Amino acid sequence: MMRQSRPVLAQNAASQFVIGIALCFAGAATQAKAQDAPAAENATPVAGDILVTARKRAETVQRVPTTIGVVGPEALAATSSTSLLELPSVASGINITRPGIGNEVGITIRGLGSDAFEPSFHTSVGLFADEIYIPHNRGFAASMFDVERIEVIRGTQSALLGRNSTLGAVKLVSRKPGNEFAADFRTSYEFERGSTQFAGGVDIPIAENLAVRVAGLVSDDQGWVYNRISQDYGARRKDTAYRAVLRWQPSDRLDITAIAQHGVSQNHGLAIEFIDGNGGTAEFLAALAGYPGVVDEKLDLVTAYGGKIRPIDRLESDRYSLAANLQLGDYTLTSTTGYYDYHENDIHDVDVLPGDYYQRIVDESGQQFSQEVRIASPTDRPFDFIAGVSYLHEKFDNKTIYDLNYPFGPAPGVNLAGAFRVRLAQDTDVFSVFGQANYKVTEQLHVSLGGRWTDERKDGNLGREIVKPGLVSLVAFPPYAPFPVKRTDNSFDYSASVQYDVSTNAMVFASYSKGTKAGGFALTPMLLQNAGYGRETAKTAEIGLKLQDAGRRWLFNISAFNTNVDDFQQVLIKGPVVVVESADLRSRGVELEAYWRPISGLQIRLSNTYADVKNKTTGEPAPIAPKWSGSAGIDYRAGINRDVDFILDGSVDYRSRRYYLPTDTTPSGAPFTPINISLALAKHDDSWEVRLIGRNITNELALASAGPAPGMPFGSIGIAERSRTIALQLSGRF
Repeated sequence: MMRQSRPVLAQNAASQFVIGIALCFAGAATQAKAQDAPAAENATPVAGDILVTARKRAETVQRVPTTIGVVGPEALAATSSTSLLELPSVASGINITRPGIGNEVGITIRGLGSDAFEPSFHTSVGLFADEIYIPHNRGFAASMFDVERIEVIRGTQSALLGRNSTLGAVKLVSRKPGNEFAADFRTSYEFERGSTQFAGGVDIPIAENLAVRVAGLVSDDQGWVYNRISQDYGARRKDTAYRAVLRWQPSDRLDITAIAQHGVSQNHGLAIEFIDGNGGTAEFLAALAGYPGVVDEKLDLVTAYGGKIRPIDRLESDRYSLAANLQLGDYTLTSTTGYYDYHENDIHDVDVLPGDYYQRIVDESGQQFSQEVRIASPTDRPFDFIAGVSYLHEKFDNKTIYDLNYPFGPAPGVNLAGAFRVRLAQDTDVFSVFGQANYKVTEQLHVSLGGRWTDERKDGNLGREIVKPGLVSLVAFPPYAPFPVKRTDNSFDYSASVQYDVSTNAMVFASYSKGTKAGGFALTPMLLQNAGYGRETAKTAEIGLKLQDAGRRWLFNISAFNTNVDDFQQVLIKGPVVVVESADLRSRGVELEAYWRPISGLQIRLSNTYADVKNKTTGEPAPIAPKWSGSAGIDYRAGINRDVDFILDGSVDYRSRRYYLPTDTTPSGAPFTPINISLALAKHDDSWEVRLIGRNITNELALASAGPAPGMPFGSIGIAERSRTIALQLSGRF
């Protein structure tokens, strides 16, 4: 197990693998271990380097001609993070929002990405877990535990990673078993609300070249928004997940890794509040249900909902992967086989009021099989390459019931009422051929070209049926007998980069890339024949400079980028209707990462993203796209005596104003600047640690997500950022 956050390098001579400790870009000034990776291309790693696999081969992050943020396990432990929803806490420049109902998630990098409100979307920011693609945004609601590192890859990455990483990618790399028996654990108690968590793992060597690691997580988050009706808090979240990783090296030329993971996430209650009650309409409906005066129409961590339905959602997922690397002379043949399935059930009080005015019931499932085979040449020659093929088959099935019963409508005696069920059952088949070639023009000048040809076919059925007659189910959303839907998208995506090594520790680069995200079918247009939406295309240009000290005492990386997105798949909410429309967007800006170690044990860090994101037609800002986001902080460790160290980690995270939907009727989120402090006592060899973790210690209140009030022509609901948390955490290893 690696040290908590100090610059120490460990070397495993038997396997000739390097374990590097380096700054985690994106606001996490921790050092992450890159285990079981071959020597990086173009440079020999030293203490302070970290290896990444963003381009499907191990390279030091400072030698890759693109902007990559890396989060190590120490950053997650120092912030007590256990869910991908908390990724912005340790990776600046990422923005995540949730609508508060179900496990839909919206994520952006550099202000661009897919919204949370359309479940049929494949995300524009791709999620890869141990090289297995996770297609829908619900994947970002999964547990995050026992990771070796998280790579946040910015800009268009479709040429090598795949067609749905048009606006960036997040790669999770699970921790692998060691060669000796070992165990570790982390447990915490949160004082503000009584939340608890426990995570741990054990390495079990079975034979000389065979070992397994078993790890798990149990967490119980008690929520943070008080409900006046039920007199409890929401949204309470319970996560249970476990994983087994088996490593087998039957010979010097073959290694095999098998991973199996199961997880269940359950949310109880809502964190949604009315922040604009539509001129008294919300209060009128609450009073009609027998609860006058409970809707305060302001963001204050207090809500008031209740009725026959108790809001709950449950996301269960399984992931299996089998990866094999075979040495064929100097070449490496890699096969990655993956299976992923999930099942989402949620039932929610969508009106967020006392009474039963609007309910939604979702039954969604997905199954996916993927296979990739690629070959990589050695990297110690002027010319090297990677080439491969991949196949993916996905089954998607969403059945959603919308049940409305508002006591008003377009005419006297005609209420906004009725219930209907919509269903989309769809099969997707994707075949790709991809490759990348790298040429060393000189020892200092390197050129890379990559490309991916993709054929994607969607075949399914779409239909809508009446559950309860009424204006909504007969007129606004009329029934449709199931009818076939089909779509085919062929695309060629590419990337090109030029890299010049000024010295061993300095390089400049320029890159240009194109990516494509296929079109599809939305679930809730009024007329289902208009459900189709077109494909999305992104092109990113970037120039950058990466500098570091030979002794890794300081680092300075800066890049400028420009991304143009044509036919961006944009979600608009109009009453109970979710509409997908195309828009042309542009994001341009600058990213900075820097750290400095002026004395032993002290590190000062800064990471920042400036992204000016606009609708190219209207000039309006895009959703979930603050102009400024980042983190500044310090990390300090000093010995109290020969055995015990004192640790201080502190940060000020910041995010400027951001919008949540492309409409001027939805409130925007004010700037958010939480202050975080972590204090610890640890054994010098990190065999144990006691840590006090404070997040948002000033209890700053800000809007995390917002949308129009369901079923009403005006008014808004929203979710506040997480309030202050103070947790005591104990960790150890043996």
